[in-house]
Amino acid sequence: MKASWWVFACVIVLSGFAAAAVTRADGTAIAVFLVVLLVGGVVAGSLWLLLMEPEMQQTSQRSRGRFPQGFGQALLNQMPIPVMVINARGQVSYFNEAAQTTVARVAIGSHYSTFIRAPRFVDGVDGVLADGASRDVDFAVLGGGEQQFIAQISMLPAGGDFGPGRQVLVLLDDQTERWRVEQTRSDFIANASHELRTPLASILGYIETLQGHAKDDPEAQSRFLGIMDRQAKRMLRLVKDLMSLSRIEMSELMRPEELVDIFDLVREVSASLEPIAAQYEAQVRVLLPEGGVCVQADRDQLAQVFVNLIENALRYGGPFPEVDIVHGENNPKYPDMVGVIVRDHGPGIEKDHIHRLTERFFRISPKQDRDKESTGLGLAIVKHILNRHGGELDITSEMGRGSEFSIWLPALRGEVTPTSSSEIKSLRTVS
Repeated sequence: MKASWWVFACVIVLSGFAAAAVTRADGTAIAVFLVVLLVGGVVAGSLWLLLMEPEMQQTSQRSRGRFPQGFGQALLNQMPIPVMVINARGQVSYFNEAAQTTVARVAIGSHYSTFIRAPRFVDGVDGVLADGASRDVDFAVLGGGEQQFIAQISMLPAGGDFGPGRQVLVLLDDQTERWRVEQTRSDFIANASHELRTPLASILGYIETLQGHAKDDPEAQSRFLGIMDRQAKRMLRLVKDLMSLSRIEMSELMRPEELVDIFDLVREVSASLEPIAAQYEAQVRVLLPEGGVCVQADRDQLAQVFVNLIENALRYGGPFPEVDIVHGENNPKYPDMVGVIVRDHGPGIEKDHIHRLTERFFRISPKQDRDKESTGLGLAIVKHILNRHGGELDITSEMGRGSEFSIWLPALRGEVTPTSSSEIKSLRTVS
């Protein structure tokens, strides 16, 4: 019974006693008057208590730090962090929208181990249910790609918004993207260390030989020094590519502002590579239309893209390479973009390898690539430059008929404002 009704009952009883006492002493008229007065006061007081009681209860709740019923669930529903509540039987009694997006197959009433099959997570929930001590647990979930999580698991007070009995609150922190970045960085360091260690070990070995039994052998000295020279240049190319890749990554979020005629730039790059084409006894044909097509670009970086692609076409285009550079036709896949295609007529690339060509240090044939002075970073550099320019790289190949590397960039048609550029020859990067 509410407090106001208790007050009402007590006042009625006291009024009865008072009315009886006055009736004996002073007569009926006075008694009736007093009874009416007391009853009226009681009624008025009771009505006041009934009207004010809800507000008084809310004020009392706020003063004790408690929220109205349902406030907790409403708050959790708006949280961007995946949240679940699990009861003592291991069944999910609540999950918010973020949890539904992050965790597949989560459902009310299902056992949590049916959708998070990770021993560390299961042990963590069971441990909190057993002793009530909070835990932070890191675990991985497989299926559709590995996901990495950190779960904060703690006991909820009984009798809350989620029903009676013991309940645990689980907050999931998705660490998958951070883990992938760290894994990529670790792999990159390992690969770079391996690429540098191999030529360095070769150079140190030949130095030791020259200091030993070959120190008086002019023919051996000449041969070993030639090998050491090639290995040292290989290390230099690798260091230059690593530095170039690092600079590009640092500026990747900064869109370039220069206006560049892309067709004119390709002709300039092609002309600068004529000595390289002569070494391969190759033909490089630039089959681009007259007239400028503007792109908003970093001229030096875009030149580096075409240097890498043309050199790759020369390097892998067969014994007497033929390289064609043509204008990409309008493609609905790349609307409002201008395309330039670098096409070779070499042996082609197997389909299984195409999607990995832009990975750092990826090589289809490691021995062949080392013989061709490749660092395995050229197409990775191309990809990062195009990311900065809002462009795309499309690779197609057919075994026995060659490959096409298509560059697509947002086009700005109109007059081209001349811009200064460093010499294209200085941008030559062996990929």
